[in-house]
Amino acid sequence: MRVFIGIMVLFLFLLGIGFYMEIVIGRQSEALLQALDQLEATVLKNDFAGLDEQVKKVNQLWTATRRVWVLLIDHQELDEFELALARAKSYLENQVYIFALTEIVQMKQIINQIPDKQRLSLENIL
Repeated sequence: MRVFIGIMVLFLFLLGIGFYMEIVIGRQSEALLQALDQLEATVLKNDFAGLDEQVKKVNQLWTATRRVWVLLIDHQELDEFELALARAKSYLENQVYIFALTEIVQMKQIINQIPDKQRLSLENIL
């Protein structure tokens, strides 16, 4: 009987950690999406004075988020986001704003997909 209770406690503990990590990933992805939306709006408004600040904000937020996500998420998705971020920075530095917008949209799509892929659902299990 003790073994059964021990297994159930361990199972509930792991299940709780899984749900907590799902919440953390969801919150961090929302923060990243908001920062990317602000960056996109800054580019669309041609507010080039605030552009560096927005890029720094996205970069800092990504650095903090990556520390957690590297433990939980497939590295290929993280690498895709980092490549898109590097290309967007390069395009913004070289004032190729249309290409930068495409990279920002790609980053938003990657961030939108990550919580969906990590969510515990029948679609992801099967």
